[in-house]
Amino acid sequence: MVKISVSSSLVVYMPDLVAVERTVSNLHVATLAAKFEYEVEFNLTIVDNSCDEDWRRRIKSWVDRMVVNFPELNLRLLCLSENVGYGRGNNVAIEKSQSKYHLVINPDLFVEPDSLCKALVFMELNSDVGLLSPAVYSEDGVQQFLCKNNPTVFIMFLRGFAPQWIISAFRSVVERFELQDMNYDEVIDGLQYPSGCFMFFRTEYLQKIKGFDPDYFLHYEDADIGRRMLQIARVVYVPSVKVVHVWARNTHLSWKIRLMTVRSGLIYWRKWGGLFKSMDSCNYPPQNLVSECKVKGESSQRILLTGATGFVGKALQTELISQGHNICATTRTDKYKRNNVVGVGDVDGTTDWSKALRDVNTVIHLAARVHVMRDANSLAVYRQVNVAGTLNLARQATKAGVKRFIFISSAKVNGEYTEIGQPFTEENMANPQDAYSQSKFEAEQGLLLLAKQTAMEMVIIRPPLVYGKGVKANFYRLLQAIRLGIPLPLGAIHNKRSFVYVGNLVSFILRCLEHPSAVGQVFLVSDGLDLSTTELLKRCAVALGVKSRLWPAPQRLIGNLASMVGKGDEAQRLCGSLQVDISKARALLGWTPPFSVEDGLKATALGLKGD
Repeated sequence: MVKISVSSSLVVYMPDLVAVERTVSNLHVATLAAKFEYEVEFNLTIVDNSCDEDWRRRIKSWVDRMVVNFPELNLRLLCLSENVGYGRGNNVAIEKSQSKYHLVINPDLFVEPDSLCKALVFMELNSDVGLLSPAVYSEDGVQQFLCKNNPTVFIMFLRGFAPQWIISAFRSVVERFELQDMNYDEVIDGLQYPSGCFMFFRTEYLQKIKGFDPDYFLHYEDADIGRRMLQIARVVYVPSVKVVHVWARNTHLSWKIRLMTVRSGLIYWRKWGGLFKSMDSCNYPPQNLVSECKVKGESSQRILLTGATGFVGKALQTELISQGHNICATTRTDKYKRNNVVGVGDVDGTTDWSKALRDVNTVIHLAARVHVMRDANSLAVYRQVNVAGTLNLARQATKAGVKRFIFISSAKVNGEYTEIGQPFTEENMANPQDAYSQSKFEAEQGLLLLAKQTAMEMVIIRPPLVYGKGVKANFYRLLQAIRLGIPLPLGAIHNKRSFVYVGNLVSFILRCLEHPSAVGQVFLVSDGLDLSTTELLKRCAVALGVKSRLWPAPQRLIGNLASMVGKGDEAQRLCGSLQVDISKARALLGWTPPFSVEDGLKATALGLKGD
């Protein structure tokens, strides 16, 4: 196991110790998680700028308790004789650091459990990166736009001093400054102005530029250090590294702080220029490009991803990019205006895929028609997209020289229900029961026939119900009911159903990208733990932090009442069983679900809280 040293500095001035303790606790959990991948030696220095004897005694007592509670952090306290400001306070720890990496963190910043590990993975495989910036979320789960261009005086006025009506009038200016036209789900390389709340440095480069500029007391020191780091190394935004920031715009609190901001701004523009127009800090490659960064499993292949804006597509696209894959994502329109996105219009038997397939080695086909109003032509509508559209893409892919085609089908191809303890396997005869699953089965058959006639490798994946952050439809409605405390008559359902967390499905798709044993195979995939509807809802309640309000109505009564209001099929899905066996995926590809059901439901609940 690779041994890595990480130092960290946290500068405080009479802080809310309850909040700081939460920061330290989360950092401790993240350190423990990172130790599963690396032999991490972590050292956290709390730098106290408070300069008050009573406060020093209080914080020293608090730190003594933290040392005992969080031993993995090797916590120490430095009390300065005067308030030297944010940058110089961090420099005290930076100058003495002998670590490989140094983390600068705010006292109101909460690190996600896997974020330190993901930051280390990225930095270990990208030795020319000097500073990593994370995806920052508010406590309600809303992502903040903290990747920014170099600031101007006008931007400082808008963000710090302007009344709301002026801000609204110049909203487009602010959005360009905050790179809101960029995809925050993708890696952004050449970042000019990184967020100062969490800055993960390569210590060698950080000490080479001598840390923060001591001329700044508060504000703009992050904009300055980002520009100086860009002169010698890469500055990269990595969306898989996630943090939560209790963001408070204290610029507005007092004239003293406002004047301090103005002073820092004047120091910044005197040093860098660009009073009224953002200026590049160096001759670095063009800013805000999706990086071809190296990570585990790096591949030079180009991947075409259809359905990239859908629920599964968004999660898969993020992971593919974070792992360094070169992707082309397709959408119906060209509104995104990005090099890696191609608009292809409606997917059917006549779609022209030639532009999207240029230099592509692998196709991952997610795009599908899922919902159609019930009528006599529903199967024809499904076939237009799911059969004709899929086979048209596959035929053009073979002509373009695509090596592997991964098709995301559905466990519904096997059937709608199973007996408890008798899960579907890949060897079972297909038994599609509705127009959607029939269209998916027909697409599978056409693809397998095409694979026999050409050199293109075919992989078919049949997931059951997929859940995760951003899930909609029935799963979303059940979660909302649980969160709102609505009583549900589902407390005595004794079925068994398989589900798959979107992170586990993404993991399995990635395993199928290059694994030689995946060729020509059909796979069922799930979380590996089957639950009754009652068990699932109780676990959802735990993830949401609420009490489950389930009362045990007889299943027959539920079915009868649902049929009376035209919801018999939905009741049957709630009460019936549908299990899938993933033994083949485990044995043939050596795959196990990396996320537990609890992990998946926690992530799903976090997304729900942001709605």
